[in-house]
Amino acid sequence: MNKIKVVDDNLKIANVNSGINIEYYEKECLFAINEIKIVVTKSTDLEIEINLKDDTKLNFCIDLKEDVNLNLNIVTKGKSGKVQYKYNLNRNCCLNVFKFQNVDIIKEMITLNLIGENSKIDYNFKTISNDKETYDYHIFHKSKNTISNIKNNGVCIKDGTLIYQVSSFVPKEITGCTVTQSNRIINLTNNKCEIRPNLYIDTSNVEASHSALIGKFSDEEMFYMQSRGLDYKTSLKLLITGFLTSDINNKKILDFITKNIDKYWR
Repeated sequence: MNKIKVVDDNLKIANVNSGINIEYYEKECLFAINEIKIVVTKSTDLEIEINLKDDTKLNFCIDLKEDVNLNLNIVTKGKSGKVQYKYNLNRNCCLNVFKFQNVDIIKEMITLNLIGENSKIDYNFKTISNDKETYDYHIFHKSKNTISNIKNNGVCIKDGTLIYQVSSFVPKEITGCTVTQSNRIINLTNNKCEIRPNLYIDTSNVEASHSALIGKFSDEEMFYMQSRGLDYKTSLKLLITGFLTSDINNKKILDFITKNIDKYWR
């Protein structure tokens, strides 16, 4: 497995094959931000592990060249930070993102540029929020027949709050696109959470949809579990496990999710 490990805003480990090129740019002044640029030229898998310190600031730029399929697995843990991701997908590219994080405070900006025809992004994100987390997505369909599927699942506990703002753009001359957003927050607190789905579609030749749900598990779900002889706590843990592990096919991320669930729901 190709692996990149980042501690605070420093690149610590970069073990990758010839299909991945990495450039690391260190900040040159007080207010600059370290940047990691990744160029993928061959179909492969990549694992990124990020350990945030206090108020980490970091930029990622990930470019996929033509005809590249990339399975990207991201695990983020630690204290607090601001992280920006910019993805550029060229013709016939497919990007599968599987991401989980358990941090204290984080603000992320995610930009997805579907530059080439027939490019596709499947983005699956899970989080357990203990404090303030904000995620701002901008998905730009810049060529015909491009596909974006964005799925965000989050659980709020303790002092956790979650904000998802997801904006998808398809200009007038771009046709044949599929645009999907699915956002759900299980709020186990009385804190305020928000989902702001936006579809900016200037053409009729497109399939577009979004869903947004904030709440707890339904009474029917809990009743079904407890009718099988499970107590409330066990039922809740099993539902959370299914909610946070769905669509994740990387064993390391699954193990990390399970470990964090066991930490909060013993």
